[in-house]
Amino acid sequence: MRRQLDPCQVANLAYERLNDGGVLVSCMERSGRANLITVSWWLFGWFYHSRPISVIAIRRDRFSHGLLEEVPEFVVSVPTAEIRAAVDFCGSRSGRDHDKFAETGLTAVPSYHVAPPSVAQCPVNYECRVYEGVHPPHGLLTPEHRALPRDRQHTIYFAEVLGVYSGAE
Repeated sequence: MRRQLDPCQVANLAYERLNDGGVLVSCMERSGRANLITVSWWLFGWFYHSRPISVIAIRRDRFSHGLLEEVPEFVVSVPTAEIRAAVDFCGSRSGRDHDKFAETGLTAVPSYHVAPPSVAQCPVNYECRVYEGVHPPHGLLTPEHRALPRDRQHTIYFAEVLGVYSGAE
């Protein structure tokens, strides 16, 4: 059994990884096909019905954006430095054309509260359910981001954190 973690105690590890290659976000199609995307922007706080919140930004032209619209759940998986090559791969290839779990050797493990899988090789996995997606145009990003064509602007996904777990037993 994977260990449950205190989300606040492990948040610093996530922020460290954001500054060193990013974190992985797992999402999936209704059919069950999972995808990973690397993100370098993530917020964590403690305000939604006494649960922590997790906020990510995904560009509308990304494959993962469509998946999040289909299944509004995701897992923020915090990688170690040892899997940096896999994190880089997931941030430079599209899930439209690649099975990122298979091609990187990362192991999908069932999440406890959401449909998308957690990543076994990641010591921390935040299981999140979207409660609001704020679509462009909006004023939540920098003026430079808002100046991009609308299909290249980010949707901001606000989600409640339903649980935080280690990746492997």
